[in-house]
Amino acid sequence: MATQTVEFSAPPGQTITARLFAAGSDTVVQTASAVTGATNRAGVYSATFADVAAGLYRLIATNAGGTPLAQWWVDLTLATATFQSYEVPVSVMQSGLSTLDAAGVRSAVGLASADLDTQLADLPTVAEFEARTLLAAAYFDPATDSVTVGTNGDKTGYSLAVNPPTAAAVADAVWDEATSGHTTAGTYGGQIVRSTNSNVTVQITGSNHVAADIHEFQPDVLTSAATDATFVSEVQSGLATSAALTEAKTEIDKIPRQGSTHKHRQISSDGATKSAVVTIEAST
Repeated sequence: MATQTVEFSAPPGQTITARLFAAGSDTVVQTASAVTGATNRAGVYSATFADVAAGLYRLIATNAGGTPLAQWWVDLTLATATFQSYEVPVSVMQSGLSTLDAAGVRSAVGLASADLDTQLADLPTVAEFEARTLLAAAYFDPATDSVTVGTNGDKTGYSLAVNPPTAAAVADAVWDEATSGHTTAGTYGGQIVRSTNSNVTVQITGSNHVAADIHEFQPDVLTSAATDATFVSEVQSGLATSAALTEAKTEIDKIPRQGSTHKHRQISSDGATKSAVVTIEAST
């Protein structure tokens, strides 16, 4: 036989009758065979029942006159034991809470095969990590180590040559490029000054001046506004000025003209003077 003792609270000093009712039922399941008050816990009573089927029950305590003194909920099992009563049934409280045992908790968090300590113990130790780590000498060195690529989908900027071009080869490729392919307006190639042949006739002097052999001038280039004031004097120094031309004309005018008559006087060695008239005629 299972003796089920239910502890509950009620006003102290009462003669109490305790009855059990199934949840939602008005039928008495069993009346306690005895109800006794605790010796030192005033207001605490123990009601004794026998072989009540496991389940949720409402305990109602009344006094000798049938007046209700207390109502409580109790969850019973078919076993000899002492059960506590509650204002809210334990089963109702647990319905909103987890009732998982240790194995159920481990399964819920993914530790079904072993508890946390066991799985943590399987992690590598510091020594095991160090044993699996490459030494510094074995690190990848891009200067000396090579990389083998299975498939490279982006070869932008790659050279198909086995060996990449040297700096000298790159320089030669740039400077030996034909100028005809680089004349787009607005680019450096399109605006750089270039010669129409291979003659290198322009030089930049130490004074940052351009020295060049001039082959031909554009019309109206050498004007007084475009040249220094001394330029005109220097040019004139090698030419006949107005003064020089006037002097030359005076001297030319002294030369006898055709058809003119000139009197010529000559002093001989004996001191005698001889005169003659000379007429200049045209030569035939």
